[in-house]
Amino acid sequence: MAREFTTGKAQAVTPEDFNERVKRLLADKPDPRKAEPKGKTFKSGNPFTRA
Repeated sequence: MAREFTTGKAQAVTPEDFNERVKRLLADKPDPRKAEPKGKTFKSGNPFTRA
């Protein structure tokens, strides 16, 4: 983020600057790809279901 303007107007952002900001925002968050799928652990409350 080399450019810091205080004119109050919107400024153009380069793709490299945007990517750097996103990397900083996501640096402390866990990786969603590492999540493990959970198995079905529910039990039916219906006494007439077959086992």
